Amino acid sequence: ALEMLDLSNNNIMEVRAWAFPPLPLKNLLMNNNRISTLEHGCFSNLSSSLLVLKLNKNRLSSIPPKIFPLPHLQHLELSRNRVRRIEGLAFHGLHGLHSLKIQRNGITRLMDGAFWGLNNMEVLQLEYNNLTEVSKGWLYGLLTLQQLHLSHNAISRIKPDAWEFCQKLAELDLSWNQLSRLEEGSFVGLSVLKQLHIGNNRISFIADGAFRGLANLQALDLKHNEISWTIEDMNGPFSALDNLRKLFLQGNRIRSVTRKSFTGLDLLEQLDLSDNAIMSVQANAFSQMKKLAEL
Repeated sequence: ALEMLDLSNNNIMEVRAWAFPPLPLKNLLMNNNRISTLEHGCFSNLSSSLLVLKLNKNRLSSIPPKIFPLPHLQHLELSRNRVRRIEGLAFHGLHGLHSLKIQRNGITRLMDGAFWGLNNMEVLQLEYNNLTEVSKGWLYGLLTLQQLHLSHNAISRIKPDAWEFCQKLAELDLSWNQLSRLEEGSFVGLSVLKQLHIGNNRISFIADGAFRGLANLQALDLKHNEISWTIEDMNGPFSALDNLRKLFLQGNRIRSVTRKSFTGLDLLEQLDLSDNAIMSVQANAFSQMKKLAEL
């Protein structure tokens, strides 16, 4: 029986209701067409079998709510379309979805409950869009999410309690955004997070307690920001990161390193301070890091 159907690189402009006969299809590829319309019911006959659906590089400008009644679908790709806004319940009916890719769409807004109903989601990729903030409203329902990729957006704000509904996150990528401040409790709720990427932002202020709650963080990437006085004047900005192994601070404006700069980082193995403006290093500044192998 036909399990894979590849209709990529054609001139398909719309997918009409009942477009597909009942087939035991597992993979449906429709990349690089001109699809601008998905009619309700267009995938209904594939609901019992479809596992992978790829609609990259089309002309979709919206995702009609509940357009995907595909309870077994595991992977959905919608990158390089023209979706600017995702409404609540847009992906309702995709209970089995593991990964969703919606990069390079120009998305500016994710409405509350945009991903609600994705009860098995593990990887969400939203890179190269125009999102401006992270809030718990649009993260609502992503209780099983493990990786969230938000690099190359315009994010300047992480709202309080943003992570309340996605506390299983192990990897968070916020690099190449416009964050200038990390407020106290910016990452509260992410107690199992292992990797945090916030390089290539404009961070110049890190509040005391900004990293509170990240008890399992192993790698923190803060490269190419505007951190200068912060590390010298704060009382142990990284003191909550008991399990941190790697800290990347290259390409900032750090002028001096004191002993209290890295208080609490007893397990650190790798520290990169290259390409800064360091003029003084206090004696014993690194002495508590017994495991440091690379500096």
